[in-house]
Amino acid sequence: MRTVERELGTVQAENRALKRDAADLKTEVRRLRDDPAAVEHIARDQLGMVRKSEVVFQFPKSREGSL
Repeated sequence: MRTVERELGTVQAENRALKRDAADLKTEVRRLRDDPAAVEHIARDQLGMVRKSEVVFQFPKSREGSL
């Protein structure tokens, strides 16, 4: 009986964690659907995208101590 109660406690804790994760994901989906700034943030930071009107400058990484 105690083993089953421990398992139940573990499963309930996992369920709470999964519900929190699901709620976080729903919030993220809602934000991405409704907030153009959120979509732009991901496009820029994760995908490296820029607007057509922007100019991108790329500089080689310098080794420490030399320029």
